[in-house]
Amino acid sequence: MTQDYIRQRLQQRSVILALSTFACLLWGSAFPFLKISYAMLELPAHDWGAKVLFAGYRFFLASLLLFMVTSFGLKQPLRIARKRLPNFIGLGLVQTTFQYFFFYNGLAYSTGITGSIIGATTSLFMVIISRIYYKTDLLTSDKVLGLLVGFAGAMVVNLPASSLDLGFSFVGEGFLLISSLMGALGSIMAKELSADNHPFLVTAYPMLFGSILLIGTGSIASGFGSVIFGWKSLLMLLYLAFASATAFSIWYSILKYNQPGEVAVYRFLIPIWGTLLSALFLKEPIGLSTAAALLMVSVGIGLVNRKKVKSIPAS
Repeated sequence: MTQDYIRQRLQQRSVILALSTFACLLWGSAFPFLKISYAMLELPAHDWGAKVLFAGYRFFLASLLLFMVTSFGLKQPLRIARKRLPNFIGLGLVQTTFQYFFFYNGLAYSTGITGSIIGATTSLFMVIISRIYYKTDLLTSDKVLGLLVGFAGAMVVNLPASSLDLGFSFVGEGFLLISSLMGALGSIMAKELSADNHPFLVTAYPMLFGSILLIGTGSIASGFGSVIFGWKSLLMLLYLAFASATAFSIWYSILKYNQPGEVAVYRFLIPIWGTLLSALFLKEPIGLSTAAALLMVSVGIGLVNRKKVKSIPAS
């Protein structure tokens, strides 16, 4: 397939919707499967070092998987330009090390519901950063309204029957906000790197560099002995590695040919998939709020992608 054909396909709305939905499905599946993995490994709730170590293993395996697919499956060379090496390392620090360090630490001092809602702010940060960096990525009224409706949907799916604790602490909600900002910034950095590098390599190398730092941090904090795998938990780790490698590769491929502000709204599907899959695998209850949230996110996606009909002046 030629680059022009790939570009045309990845700029079609139906293709973007299908691929984004699948990527968000994979990201959303991480919520229940992480919980299952932590239970299998008997990780203490606040042992963030062990969780960071687990994340390091996950992304290290994901990078190896992508290297194999790129080299043996796609027959693509693995070499990158030496002058681009600092960019790859920087993306690894932002997208993998910093994002997940702040995420796991922040989640330890916050509720899962609050964490999911704050996580949805990644899309909002993406739009703001993209508008600053790309002057052509305009903030239209439809885009702003669509993002607000989508964000409201992400909130609705996470609202429990009981009241939501809106307390704020820097090491809790503050860290989660920093994690969301790192995720948004990483997407912009990845788009820039994808201009002259294959999206799979833009995913693999940063994951490799970032995961090494996560493994080092987690091992210092809790020790390598804090995470001991059995065959079931190892299978779970392999799935999570596959999900991360595939989701990020798809997302970076979409970003390569589209404006970040135009596709950010699709990420609001992540908490909806997370809720649905948690109900399936963890038997967590769901209600009408999930259907309402899906409808709101769908409306948001429609608004962002709506093209205004230009009026034809009378002759």
